[in-house]
Amino acid sequence: MNNPVESEEFDFEKAGESARKIVLLGSVLKTGLFEAISEEKDIPALKLLLKADERALYTVLEALCSLGYVDKKADKYVISENARPLFIEHGEDYIGGYLPHLLNILESWLGLPEIIKGEKPERKTPRDVSAFMHAMASKPDTFVDEVVSNCLKRKKDAKNVLDLGGGPGKYARAFINRGLKAILYDMPETVDYVSVEFGLGKMKNLDLKKGDFTEEGFEKDFKGELFDIVFMGNICHIYSADENRLLIKRVSQLLNKGGMVAIEDLVRGRSPGAEMFGVNMLANTEGGNTWTEAEYRDWLKEAGFGNIQVIDLLERESQLITAFMR
Repeated sequence: MNNPVESEEFDFEKAGESARKIVLLGSVLKTGLFEAISEEKDIPALKLLLKADERALYTVLEALCSLGYVDKKADKYVISENARPLFIEHGEDYIGGYLPHLLNILESWLGLPEIIKGEKPERKTPRDVSAFMHAMASKPDTFVDEVVSNCLKRKKDAKNVLDLGGGPGKYARAFINRGLKAILYDMPETVDYVSVEFGLGKMKNLDLKKGDFTEEGFEKDFKGELFDIVFMGNICHIYSADENRLLIKRVSQLLNKGGMVAIEDLVRGRSPGAEMFGVNMLANTEGGNTWTEAEYRDWLKEAGFGNIQVIDLLERESQLITAFMR
């Protein structure tokens, strides 16, 4: 195996500069400064609008001008045309939904020295639901469609789906667009947020249900309703092996005969990003990690699943695991 230090050049100085730019851009986005300069404004107007510090505004805006994200006309500032798609317009190039969440991730990584020595990650209360949901919603539609298409190739007769921990509803929407009815199940504060922010509360063929799938007996929240597909997108990496084993057993009780569980995640040993993402889970969760194909197969078999298939998605970055109740 090649030594990555020898086989791949890594410019620490450039990487450090990129990290500083990410923190700067994310901070500007979180304060609403980019939105504020969607039209020309001077510093006094921005100070009043954002209740911000004049020295900080000047320093940050001048830096953004030097980077090409902001244009300066006389004493007024306006976001550049090249930056609008990134931070203002909610199109395919928009990264504004992900950057605030990335800042939260970087903050947690700074605790790694203590975590390596045995301390548990600091739990933030309350969670930054907005940043997390917008980050999840930034997942490309093409990727979501690929996942859903693969699910429906395996379960062609599916009529309904449970989107477990479905957050902003990207997958639920895609299933509904393919003719299924869906229930999205997530924490109460998440459901309250996405029902309004992402318009899920008014969506046809979608029911929103509040609850915590880590709690014993959460299956009772569905009052005996069973599903053709239970979809678990980016869930298993948050939890320990024992927690995943128990969760998959509980999920098996929510499926119709011949029903299918579909797990989308980074599989260690198949995804090139799984090991580094494992560090992210070390920094952000008490027991989370990325898990191997063998571990997933063991959990599924113990829960009574068979006909297990693992396929690579989006150039192998993540995988889709499907299995059927025997």
